[in-house]
Amino acid sequence: MKKIFILIFSLFILLPLFSEISLNHEQLVNINIKKKIMLELEVREGFNEIEKVTIFYRQTGETAFSEKEMEIGTESNPHFSATMSEFTDYSSSAEYYFVIYTKIRSLITYPSIQPELNPFRITVNTPQDVNDGFVLLSPDAKYSNVSENFLIAISIFAVSEEIDHNSINVFFDGEDVTAESRIFTNVITYQVSNAKPGTHSYFVKAKLLDGIPIISKQWITSVTKKGFDLPLDLSGRAHLSMRYMNTSHDSLDDDTARSANFLLSLKGSHEWLRFKSKIYLSSLETSSTQAVNRYSLAFQVPHFNLTIGDHAPKMNSFLLSSKNIFGIHSKLDFNAFRLMFTHGNIKRSVDGKVIQDTLTQSGTFKQRNNSVRLELGNLQSFVVGFGFAKNKDDIGSLDEQYYQNSTDSLLIISPKDNLVFGTDFRLSLMNQRLVVGTEAAMSLYNNNIIDGAISAEDSSDIDFPIDPQDFESIFVINESMIPFKPGMANIAIKSYLRLFFYKNLLNISITNIGSSFNSLSTNYLQKDAMIISFNDNLMLMNNRLALNFGFNLASDNVDDTKDNTSSSTAIFTQAMYKPNDEMYFNLNINTSGSKDGFVPEESDSTNTAVDIRSTSVSFGTGYLVKQINNAPTRFSINFSNSLNKDDANNSFEYQRNNVTLSAKTAFVQLPLTTQFSYTFTLNDNSNLVKNEFEEYNLIEEASKYNSIFMRGELDLMDSQLKPYLDFRLNFFNGDIDSQSAQMFNIGTSYEITSNSFVSADAGLTMYQNSDISDCNYSRLNFKMKISQKF
Repeated sequence: MKKIFILIFSLFILLPLFSEISLNHEQLVNINIKKKIMLELEVREGFNEIEKVTIFYRQTGETAFSEKEMEIGTESNPHFSATMSEFTDYSSSAEYYFVIYTKIRSLITYPSIQPELNPFRITVNTPQDVNDGFVLLSPDAKYSNVSENFLIAISIFAVSEEIDHNSINVFFDGEDVTAESRIFTNVITYQVSNAKPGTHSYFVKAKLLDGIPIISKQWITSVTKKGFDLPLDLSGRAHLSMRYMNTSHDSLDDDTARSANFLLSLKGSHEWLRFKSKIYLSSLETSSTQAVNRYSLAFQVPHFNLTIGDHAPKMNSFLLSSKNIFGIHSKLDFNAFRLMFTHGNIKRSVDGKVIQDTLTQSGTFKQRNNSVRLELGNLQSFVVGFGFAKNKDDIGSLDEQYYQNSTDSLLIISPKDNLVFGTDFRLSLMNQRLVVGTEAAMSLYNNNIIDGAISAEDSSDIDFPIDPQDFESIFVINESMIPFKPGMANIAIKSYLRLFFYKNLLNISITNIGSSFNSLSTNYLQKDAMIISFNDNLMLMNNRLALNFGFNLASDNVDDTKDNTSSSTAIFTQAMYKPNDEMYFNLNINTSGSKDGFVPEESDSTNTAVDIRSTSVSFGTGYLVKQINNAPTRFSINFSNSLNKDDANNSFEYQRNNVTLSAKTAFVQLPLTTQFSYTFTLNDNSNLVKNEFEEYNLIEEASKYNSIFMRGELDLMDSQLKPYLDFRLNFFNGDIDSQSAQMFNIGTSYEITSNSFVSADAGLTMYQNSDISDCNYSRLNFKMKISQKF
């Protein structure tokens, strides 16, 4: 059948699958509570076509995604990476997907189809080894402790149900300091006073309720002797990163690219005053885009916090969440009373482009935010909150020529006004092992405030008891309000339950967001949606078996204003079994589908139903062979299969099979670690394409990808110096251009002192296209990082 939907879907969704950019991501199965992880996105083809990559992430059950820009690699090491410290506080699975911004201003998502419905997921669970249940919270490893007085804080939340609290012993520099320590249900603290300059070690011993002894890792903190005494305790970290790239083409002139960024973090204290500051400067900063540089300065005194600069506060999921605001942020903080206030800019004004009196690229209005939240109650038991967020574009921040055409005065972009009121409560029982709560909000939204507020006489639809022009400074009321008369469609509500009991971590949430609810101070909030989320993590067999199961059910038309209702279902399960320290097995199954609920008439060939199905299965296993003398090696194999298809119209079907074999060896007699891996991917795609005669033909395309990777790394000078060398060989063939690439990298990292670190990497990539020789090129990359703690 000739279907308009097929053409539209192909243009906006399926074209990225046939772009010159090929991606791969090795999904982790699970992470432990309070553990940071590194996520990487591999670019198998088209690395130089990418401007930047952003990862969108959230905790399962949340309604909005947060975003974070990933660190770019090099052509010879084609990865984008991000350290996800945000996952450390998650109590359920982490969900995420990638958005790739190309240099021709197009967007590609990975996963390519329905990433919000079928994202990557990582199970967050208690440690596989109970000894890992001790997590160091303080002191911060990012900073060098120059103070002779510092606080040690160790979380035992992951094993708090299993541990005998009376058996806990804390050791500092080999001495038992349990009597001076404070032991709570979920945390242990010890205040170090008058520590001598040098290295200090500490650890914790305890027993489980069944009598099994456990012990934490040994942590080390260095106290550096000061050359002179400062009037306050001060520590910090400076980080400088530089990148250079030079490309040589067979048929074009050479081109180069350079970038650099600098990060300075400071924290300090003096008696009752504490402060933190951060400065991030990037060579990518430009006035033609939103700000890349970040500046912040935070002060904390008893019962009061003040932050000046960039900050992302959270005041209810619907009021203010996951938005960076440059301004002033304050918090009045007492045990049973908290008041938060934010004033600043969500966006800065950016001029557009006008060529020969024609607006070719619209600008951006400065968008201001004012938010207030009042919170009553004890955070450990019951809390109720009230607040509002005011978001408004500043019309005067942008010249008229950048938002409307000069020829016909047609608006290209319009300034907006948004007011959101919200309330919430949270009840915590059984030492916060049972948490229930509800969040609710109502919004007013105006899509165009150019003409200002209407007068009471100008409105014939509503009999206003007041004149809207008298309240224009609070909210602009005119015909551009969506809707003009607020109702239930302007309301959003979410209820949730979290239960942590007998190694079982259960999360349930129900969210209903009206079709006219808008919050400009919340990131990527899905409107007109009813979402039910269920996620359960379970640890069995003495924490050797980790199971995760969950589902997300979503539908629109919550206000019953449409002829049909779209729905989607995502079911996922993950399992990891570690029978011993040498072997592991993991399994990951995801299936999802979406329908638009439309039932077309048989005679109607232009309107069709939507029914998209996606399924992915991955399995991995590994074994550490210690029997190889002087060269214990961990062998692993990972297999994955994914299928995406249009069940309703058979307009496309994409299948991908991937297998990776790897071996990692740590030599006993040599300071050498080697790694070898082989990856094979088979893509089998088909889709309907309209020809010149307005007929649809089935186009099938099969492609193969082969990759060999080898790496060797030395460990010298007591792990201070770590030089490495690696090589990667890639092949593409099949119903596509035959291509190959060779990638060489050499580099080293050197820990000059415990506080000084430097690394340098150089790489060479050589690319060949057998069918189009003009595409051949070679690219030299250089990357350097310098880090100093003080």
